[in-house]
Amino acid sequence: MSERVCVIGAGAAGIAMARALVVRGIPFDCYERGPAVGGLWRYPPDPSAHDRSRAYASLHANTSKTVMQYPSFPMPDECPDYPHHTEVVRYLDAYADHHGLRQHIRFDTEVTRAAPAPDSGWDVTLADGSTHHYRAVLVASGGRHGEPVHGRFEGKFTGEQLHSTEYRGPGGFAGKRVVVLGLGATAADIATEISRVAETTYLSVRTGHYVVPKILEGRPIDRLSPLMRRLSVEQRRPLAKLMLKLVHGNMLDYGLPAPPYKVGQGPFVASSELLPAIVHGRITPRPVIVSAGDRTLRFADGSSAEADAIIHCTGYRIAVPFLGREHVGDGDDAPPLYHQVVPPQTEGLYFIGLLHSMTALMPLAEAQSEWVGDLLTGAVRLPPRERMWARVRQARRRQDKRFYDSSGHLLVDPQEYERLMTAERTAERATARTTARTTEHVRKD
Repeated sequence: MSERVCVIGAGAAGIAMARALVVRGIPFDCYERGPAVGGLWRYPPDPSAHDRSRAYASLHANTSKTVMQYPSFPMPDECPDYPHHTEVVRYLDAYADHHGLRQHIRFDTEVTRAAPAPDSGWDVTLADGSTHHYRAVLVASGGRHGEPVHGRFEGKFTGEQLHSTEYRGPGGFAGKRVVVLGLGATAADIATEISRVAETTYLSVRTGHYVVPKILEGRPIDRLSPLMRRLSVEQRRPLAKLMLKLVHGNMLDYGLPAPPYKVGQGPFVASSELLPAIVHGRITPRPVIVSAGDRTLRFADGSSAEADAIIHCTGYRIAVPFLGREHVGDGDDAPPLYHQVVPPQTEGLYFIGLLHSMTALMPLAEAQSEWVGDLLTGAVRLPPRERMWARVRQARRRQDKRFYDSSGHLLVDPQEYERLMTAERTAERATARTTARTTEHVRKD
């Protein structure tokens, strides 16, 4: 069987996995359907490439650089606290060059199918029709942002409709009446940007969330002290709740629905512009749309508004088109994965970056990659299958209890997850050393 492994995707998660393989001397091929590293971060100049990107022209990171950077390769000092997407892509390019990853990546190469081989390992088929055999497949293809989801309502709206994936900038909405659906980071960005040029901007919100400023007391709000990093979500909650009360007060005061969960049971929406735009009258909050007739939209509170365009900032379904449904599930819920990485029932398949961090993906993707690299070298081992299934069930019950919406069982607290990855590596190594010593004693006896 081939000793090579296959990495699918050269975005933020894929290059983290590639680095872990290079460090360990594991032979591999990485396939990237785009022309460069960066994945979802690389803003496409060609509209036809929008299916490969989730960026828009004005996009800035909604987590600060010290939180989003890879532990092995810090962002440069001259980079702003909240970098523009072009600066993030430059950083990802520098990461790939620093670790010598490009020689292992085949760009403009799409994987159309990955399936277990009849004997062992995996067969990976490319768009050119060729098939290659590997001992393992490492999926890092941005599956959490796989398929755009649109808001639903009765009737027919005759104005323009687009998903945030198709949004390029505010220019085409000057002087128009625009409704933005959603209250995530993307909805907050797009609504505030469009409100500067539109005649009217409505923000239609189904579920309330906690909005926080990006900067507090002169520093990024997500830059936790060493003490705060050691605390659990529940232990941090009183401090976070007090901060929100002092800084922004009650979300109801802005015309937004109250979040149906406690502080810390879901990600914050980091925006220093959304709430000021609301109190300045540039954005008018509305509840969910229930029906449309021509250009008239009716909302759940009985109000109505005339609109020229609707922008759906309503998220995504999980989609990994080159894998069978038995490996990925139905898209609404994540496949059951041991530590968000390993499907217990399938050998040689690993998912990198298929999780929803309450802050940033990159450090968690690197932590996952280090663990998977150790699994591939045999430095650590997976527990028996029945134990993995038990841990999966336990983790899912805990997610459902701790988080209001665990995003298809993908949501994790980043500090806890990093500690989990570290513990898996160190505990297994210690077990392996103990086993080796015991075996050696038996031999001597």
